[in-house]
Amino acid sequence: MHDLAIRNGRIIDGTGAPEFQGDIAIDGATITSVNGGVGNARREIDAEGKLVVPGWIDIHTHFDAQVSWDPYLTPSCWNGVTTIVMGNCGVGFAPVKPKDRDWLLDLMDAVEDIPAIAMSAGMEWKWETFPEYLDAIDGKPRIMDVITQIPHCALRTYVMGERGAEDIQPTDDELAEMERLVRESIRAGAFGVSSNRLLAHRTKEGEMIPGTFARYPELEAIANGMSEAGGGVFQFVGPFEREWLLGLGRKDGITVTYLSGEAAQEGLTALEERRYQGIRVFPQIRGRGTTVLMNLEGSLHPYVLNYAYRELVGHLPMPERLERMRDPEVRAKILASDWDMTNDARRNSPEDVDHPFLVDATPGSLLPGLLELMHSQPEAVYVLGDPPNYEPDQEASVANHAKRHGLTGPEAFYDLLTEGAGSTLLLFYLDGYSKRNFDYMAGLMRHPLTCNGLSDAGAHVGAVSDAHMPSWNLAFWGRDRTRGERVEVETIVHKQTGANAALYGLSDRGVLEPGKRADISVIDFDRLSSEAPYLVYDLPENAKRYMQRPQGYDATICAGEVVLENDEVTGALPGRLVRSRPAAA
Repeated sequence: MHDLAIRNGRIIDGTGAPEFQGDIAIDGATITSVNGGVGNARREIDAEGKLVVPGWIDIHTHFDAQVSWDPYLTPSCWNGVTTIVMGNCGVGFAPVKPKDRDWLLDLMDAVEDIPAIAMSAGMEWKWETFPEYLDAIDGKPRIMDVITQIPHCALRTYVMGERGAEDIQPTDDELAEMERLVRESIRAGAFGVSSNRLLAHRTKEGEMIPGTFARYPELEAIANGMSEAGGGVFQFVGPFEREWLLGLGRKDGITVTYLSGEAAQEGLTALEERRYQGIRVFPQIRGRGTTVLMNLEGSLHPYVLNYAYRELVGHLPMPERLERMRDPEVRAKILASDWDMTNDARRNSPEDVDHPFLVDATPGSLLPGLLELMHSQPEAVYVLGDPPNYEPDQEASVANHAKRHGLTGPEAFYDLLTEGAGSTLLLFYLDGYSKRNFDYMAGLMRHPLTCNGLSDAGAHVGAVSDAHMPSWNLAFWGRDRTRGERVEVETIVHKQTGANAALYGLSDRGVLEPGKRADISVIDFDRLSSEAPYLVYDLPENAKRYMQRPQGYDATICAGEVVLENDEVTGALPGRLVRSRPAAA
């Protein structure tokens, strides 16, 4: 008798092959039969009319701190995720010397918008080296499996001290030490290394983060350490030189993945030309462009630098703040007020830089430039709505609201954010929406080299709510899109399961076949949806974050145990830290 049987499901096996009707048998943590005469079971799930898919493998999360205190890794647990990869974008917490702990917390706060006060309260610093970090998080009960990467920022700081944060290249001895530490960490169980040269990612003081200007010899030393330990994934974010990535992808055992967006086709063409050489370089995409959410309670809104807002209402609880802001006199003062521009990076920028948020590396804050960009383009800022619409047309724009009500752009921003209970969310695309639609994304979603990632789960908690990306991709691209072509459900599932498993060398999961790990979701596709984001104060020290709960998961199974049933966690915690086992280790 089997432990669990899933009956009569629409099986999409994660390979990209067409769906088929059938049963699945599970014994222990393993799939033992797929559509092959499944016998009786101690428990059965009726999946008639439902999608049966592998558990999502989310390869771009930032749960590096939350993994210490939250066994459920919310909100990913509600989205059918059974494996996460963390340590992305070069930021994380190991290796670390005791004197640098607070600095790494502040760096994560600055880069990924995770409140340092929450992380500090929730973490127990029981490590210095990366192997010690693995030991510290190993064995903790959790709902899903966890995979780690070594963050370049922490590595560079550990080896170079304060010099690591400067545009100074490491000495030969320091390069050798980086190589040794990477080799040691991969052998202890890390799956790779992440690095970051995105100019928008800065410290709280507005300086570039460690490794932003690292030269190729430093990346090569890190890659050598990975190769010597058996290989792994090198994850990049930012404008890395293409030939560097291709060169690293030629090294033994190295797979490169980099974050890619709207202007990706040229790079994909270049990669296609190199495929015959066996280079493993894969762009990582999300199902939509990079967004920020704005309301008066979140981390980002049009008045965060407004002197009058700060003085008159910024300190007040939300109900009282809204009441005061509706006073015509207060409204007039805020709309007429100057901004705090004391740390504006543009003060020292070259005169010919017209978009400092994207291209200028001058130290300082990019926030003034971002806010001015939004204020100057009310036609590119949208009311998200409920249910949320991430592919809005001009009817939903702030500019259209202003036109309908006879307002200026600044007045429209103000009135939208103060209407009702103050829960209106405004949506702004940092990239990926230049043509006001997602037509470009359909091709990227189907391209054989791309993988679906970039949920940023656990990060940007006060300005983004993208942890539901795997659920949204399936519902939007597979069923709901009305403004253009959709994407085959089998393709979406493959790129969130089998393709991501192959990218990280996870041969035991990502596909529904006998012998594979029993990580499975049963999804009511007709019911699959996500509510509009809302703010909760459930992080340590009552820190805030956006939350967005999906509906439609009849069951999610991790390692053979039902961890989610009818959209609610069951309390089962079969997840574990997954350690790499390179062949040469």
